[in-house]
Amino acid sequence: MILPSHLLTHAEWVFLGPMGPRLPSQLLPLPLLTVDGGGNFAKSAVVWVGDQDSLNCDIQAEFIFRHPREKDLSDLALALGLFTAPLRYKFHFWGLLGGRRDHELFNLGEALRFLELHNESQIFMYNEEGRIRFHLLGAGRWTFAHQGLFSLGTMAKTEVLLSGACRYVPQTPVTLFPLSSTGLSNEAHGPVNVENRGPIFIYFPGEK
Repeated sequence: MILPSHLLTHAEWVFLGPMGPRLPSQLLPLPLLTVDGGGNFAKSAVVWVGDQDSLNCDIQAEFIFRHPREKDLSDLALALGLFTAPLRYKFHFWGLLGGRRDHELFNLGEALRFLELHNESQIFMYNEEGRIRFHLLGAGRWTFAHQGLFSLGTMAKTEVLLSGACRYVPQTPVTLFPLSSTGLSNEAHGPVNVENRGPIFIYFPGEK
C-alpha cells in the first residue's frame, strides 16, 4: 500500500476508529483517515483502510485500501504502515479507545511501534468525551502543560529525563522498563519537560 504522492507531505492527520462518536469541530479541518468502522461516523474521508468487519455503510473515501479479514495485522497497523516519510508526524486517534480491552491495548502497542520508527512524532488518543487520555511521544525533547495526575510509561526499555513543574523529578535520567510502575501516579502543576530516547506514553486519568 502506498499513499498518493500529494498526500505524502501531510504530517498531521486524524485517525477515526470504529468506536466513534463523530469528530468534534476542532478536528474537522485536518485530513481524515477512517479505520474500518470509523467510516460509520464520517460522511467522507481522504483515506479508508480496513476489512469491513465493523463497517455498516458504503465506503466513502477518496482512496480505499481494502484488506482480507484473515490477516496478521490489525486495520490500525495497516493504516499506520502508509506513513513512511521522514516527517514529524502528529496524529489524532479518535474512536480507538474503549470497547474490547485487547483491542485498546494493541492499538496502544501499534502506535508506540510506529513511533519507534519516527522520532519527534506524537500521537494523541482521545476518549469518547473528547479528552486526551494518552499522549504518545517518539524519541525527542518535549514539553506538555498539565494540572493533576499523570503516569508515564513505555512498552520497551528506554531512558527518560523528567523536569519542570511536577511532584516527582528525578535528578538523573531514569531507565524505564516495559509497563513498570516507576512512572506511575506523578502530579503536574504546570509545564513538564520530557527527554526520552525511545517511545513513551503519558496517561492522564482525569480531565486535561
